[in-house]
Amino acid sequence: MTYETYDIGYGNRSQRIVAEFQRPVSLCDYDNVIRTTLISVLGPILIVCWCAASAIADEATGTPKEVCVVGDPLIREASGVAVSRTTKDAVWMHNDSGDVPRLFLVGLNGTTLGIVNVKGVTAMDWEDMCSFELDGESWLLVGDIGDNGRVRGVTPSPGGRGGISPAVRNANGRLPNAAPPCQLLLLKEPKVKLTGQANPDFESTVDVCRTVEFQFSDGPHDCESLAVDTVSRTILLVTKTSPFNSALYSLPLTLTKGKESLKAERIASLGVAFATAMDISSDGHRLAIVNMFSGVMLTREDPKKESWAEASRGSITVLTLPIRKQGESVCFTADGNSLLLNSEGASQPLWQTELESRR
Repeated sequence: MTYETYDIGYGNRSQRIVAEFQRPVSLCDYDNVIRTTLISVLGPILIVCWCAASAIADEATGTPKEVCVVGDPLIREASGVAVSRTTKDAVWMHNDSGDVPRLFLVGLNGTTLGIVNVKGVTAMDWEDMCSFELDGESWLLVGDIGDNGRVRGVTPSPGGRGGISPAVRNANGRLPNAAPPCQLLLLKEPKVKLTGQANPDFESTVDVCRTVEFQFSDGPHDCESLAVDTVSRTILLVTKTSPFNSALYSLPLTLTKGKESLKAERIASLGVAFATAMDISSDGHRLAIVNMFSGVMLTREDPKKESWAEASRGSITVLTLPIRKQGESVCFTADGNSLLLNSEGASQPLWQTELESRR
């Protein structure tokens, strides 16, 4: 009998979801059946506990389409994906913690078109990214926001008050040094020069336009989901936690060069379990949040008159998404009519799920 675990880092301890499957080697096909059944049944339950919602309905339509397989061996743990606004039929991707600070431009045929190194930063725990157009420019926002132990930007305190709890110690039993605060990296979207063929060795660099160091207003949280609302010029974050504690946070968006330190303000409680990624459609009408199993969609009829906090108290849509090995990324297509999803792990498919047209 084998066990598969997912580290979902909650509080000052690491909780784990353990899925147990009977896996005799000669019956490996049954594993896929069990996995498919469990995820399809439990997915909607795990993704949403939204008591205030006035309506719940499926919105994903048809059968999810496998667009390609991301074959670059350097992309081993894809944690963020964003549609390119400057290169047709391509997406930006980045790895989770453990990689250098770089972005991959990947064509929808699965080949890497270019590698862009981000200058002057480290990649402590990159967890999500998004792309958007504003003020005549195409932008990328990368979130170094992962915090499984909830220690980033917190000063150690032997007594556990006003800092890291003494329960969080290193192998020597000592309190750790303060981890760097979470930060958001704003970049002008690079324009990769294409040669008309796959060119995975082509590398370039990009400067960070603005760095936003931040802390959550109510204490540290693990977070893997970010998006930009161009209508209100705000950055949105969703915490990765149980559905009873998950929440939506907001930061102001500034496009000028510089560096700032901000507080992310809580604007709404959510019922999303262990969110791993989010995105907002370019027209500002839809917001998608996913975890490893399923997803939800918030909608607003008039983005200029309705905030996402208000939309979270209205109707929601439970999305039926393709089964992924460890789904930690999502983005809208440029037209907003589909979602693109990928997974951690080598040689993982890039999926496309169509959405119903807005009425």
